Amino acid sequence: MDIKDLEIYRAVVNHKNVTKAALELNYVQSNVTSRLAKLEKEVGASLLIRTNRGVLLTTAGERFLEYADKMLQLHREVVDSLSNSDTPSGQLTIGATDITTAARLPAVLTAFLESFPLVEFSLVNGSSEDLVQDVLKFNIDGAFITDTIDQPKITQEPLIKEELVLISNQEHPQVHTLKDLKNNTILVFRPGCTYRRKLEAWVQEEGVVVRKVEFGTIEGMIGCVKAGLGVALVSKLIAQQLNTDNKLKFHSVPEEYRFVTTVFIRRHDIPMTNALQKFIETTKQCFIES
Repeated sequence: MDIKDLEIYRAVVNHKNVTKAALELNYVQSNVTSRLAKLEKEVGASLLIRTNRGVLLTTAGERFLEYADKMLQLHREVVDSLSNSDTPSGQLTIGATDITTAARLPAVLTAFLESFPLVEFSLVNGSSEDLVQDVLKFNIDGAFITDTIDQPKITQEPLIKEELVLISNQEHPQVHTLKDLKNNTILVFRPGCTYRRKLEAWVQEEGVVVRKVEFGTIEGMIGCVKAGLGVALVSKLIAQQLNTDNKLKFHSVPEEYRFVTTVFIRRHDIPMTNALQKFIETTKQCFIES
C-alpha cells in the first residue's frame, strides 16, 4: 500500500473536497481521483462518496481511516527514528489552547527550537475538546489541554495548576457574587473550552441571567473586557501579562471554580519519538522555572 495514497486519502477526508486536497498536496485533481480509485480497488471497498456538498466517508471508509492514520503515524516514526536516532528531527505537531499558547508556550518553544533545530515543529490551536479528538485521530502528536479527561486511549500528564480570576474593566463594581452580574454580559470562548464550562456552571449554580458573547482569541476577549463590554473568566497569569496598562480589575472566584490543571496528552498506543520525548522534557523544565 503506497504511503502517498494514504496521504491523499487523509487530505481528502480533512478537506471533504478533492480539489482542495489536490491544491494542498500540489497534485492535479485527476491524479488525486485516480489514486483514490486505485486505493479503493486495493482494499476492495468503496471508501468515499462524492456529493454536491463534498466528499463523505462510507462505513468502510470510516473504518479504513483509523488504519490509514495508524500507518501514516508509524511511517513518520520509522523515518524519524532511522534518520538520526541520537538527534531529534522530523515532524512534530503539538496542539494547545489559545491561553496555554499565550501564557506558557513562548518560553517552551524558544528553548526547544534552539536546542533541536532539526525538528520541523507545527502548533495547532483549538479548544480542549477539539484537541482531544485531534490526538485520538492521529492528527497531532500531543496536546496541552485544561483538566484531566476519562479516555482509555490517552496517556495524560498533569503539569501545572492554573488559578483563574474573573476580570472586568476598572469602572466595573466589585463582583462579590454572580448575582452582581444580573443582566450583564459574560465573554466566553467557543464551546469545548474548560474556562467557559466552569463559568457556565457557576452562572447556573447561582441562577443568574446573563448574555454570552463568544470570542476566538484571548487578546480580543481581554481588549473587549477593558472596553467595558462585559466580564470574563481567564487564567490569572495571562490576565496579568496582558494588563500592562492596568485597565483590568480582578475579582475573586469560588474555590470550586478557581483552578484548572494544564495537562499534556498523547495516545498511549503510539511510541514516543525522540522529538516528542525531548519536547516533553523541555516543557517540564520550563514549567518548573516559570
